[in-house]
Amino acid sequence: MIIHIDMDAFFVSCERVINPALKKLPVAVGGRGDPFIFDKKSHNNIDTTLQNSGAFVPTLFYDARSSFEKYFVENKKIRGIVITSSYEARAFGIKTGMTIREALGLCPTLIVLPPNHLFYHERSYALKLWLKERIPLLEQYSIDEFFGDLKGWIDDKEVPEFIEDLRVDIKKRFSLPASIGAAPSKWIAKVATGAAKPNGCKTIFEKDVNLFIDRLPIDAFPGIGRGFGRRLKSYKIETLGELKASRHLLYRWKKPGIRLYHRVKGDDNEQVVANRERGSIGISRTMDPVIERDEVKRRLTILCRHLAHLVLKTEVEPQTLFLRIKYQFGQRAGQSLPIKFIFSEMSLRQHAVELFEEMDIYRSLSVIRLSVICGNFENRPTTRGSLITHEKDLKMRRLSLHATKIRQKYGIDMFRSAIELL
Repeated sequence: MIIHIDMDAFFVSCERVINPALKKLPVAVGGRGDPFIFDKKSHNNIDTTLQNSGAFVPTLFYDARSSFEKYFVENKKIRGIVITSSYEARAFGIKTGMTIREALGLCPTLIVLPPNHLFYHERSYALKLWLKERIPLLEQYSIDEFFGDLKGWIDDKEVPEFIEDLRVDIKKRFSLPASIGAAPSKWIAKVATGAAKPNGCKTIFEKDVNLFIDRLPIDAFPGIGRGFGRRLKSYKIETLGELKASRHLLYRWKKPGIRLYHRVKGDDNEQVVANRERGSIGISRTMDPVIERDEVKRRLTILCRHLAHLVLKTEVEPQTLFLRIKYQFGQRAGQSLPIKFIFSEMSLRQHAVELFEEMDIYRSLSVIRLSVICGNFENRPTTRGSLITHEKDLKMRRLSLHATKIRQKYGIDMFRSAIELL
């Protein structure tokens, strides 16, 4: 059997560990993507982490120990979205992705907290280490979700007792509620977890899979988003049973449709993967519309500083640089560049700015989002750079490595280039 562990309202549950007075109250943790990163003034920041990942979870964080007004209010406007909420808040209709303003309209007594991501990561990492001692094959799916393979370890008939004991032990040791599902396949186990919430367990044996799955609405299955859901419903497919009966249609949609069909059937044979290799490291930020290109390039420079810090700290050698731009009225531009230079903060910044100038095809439009990504990592770097600038490039690499060590100790803003302050 495969099990899926999902921490209930994880960020809120972590906040309740810190402040038990929040228990049984409507609470939401909000986020803003990072309201401080482009600020020209110095600010107190915290280091990066790549231990965990998940939706709405960035890889670098600023100290969010501040008031609601300081974190969420800008120019007298309430900014930000709900990234998780307590079940007491959900009873008012509050959902992940909703704006803070909308959430407060539904529940004026809602307690909205700035995110404390480093604490959430620390709790998640401690939980992962603890789970690895109890489950021989463990995969971290996101910051608050895990898959475990119990085949050859726990007999199927003993699984319900095992996962219930596991749920109770997590609560006792970490003071965090969890829901756990078990099934013969990964994605059916994840659906079982959804049926077990909150703070419960559910086991689906092989003989019961069809009975469990067939009547569920398609929205209950992971991976069927709004777009795919609309597409299915246009063919009068409302339940997972109807989806399973539409093999011919799903196969016409090629790889995504075929994969979904077999996941719903439970015969996808997807394995629990203990160590997923990171394919890329990136940073993206949405901003109020910016028309001045010098300001856009200043912000791109800041993103490159943070990205270079992550890459150098992680000790990977990227082979490709990706840059994406989103404009005010929905236009987009994206381009990649082979990294043939010796990687450093300065070289990354130079090539990213040059790439931006080359691909900025809507110069009369404001920019509202920038994404910079380094990917296609290699184990051993090939020979790179120019013979003419080789010594200078190596010097810049050494300087970046020294800066990374100091930033890890004192914060990412300890060193900043002059252009960031203009």
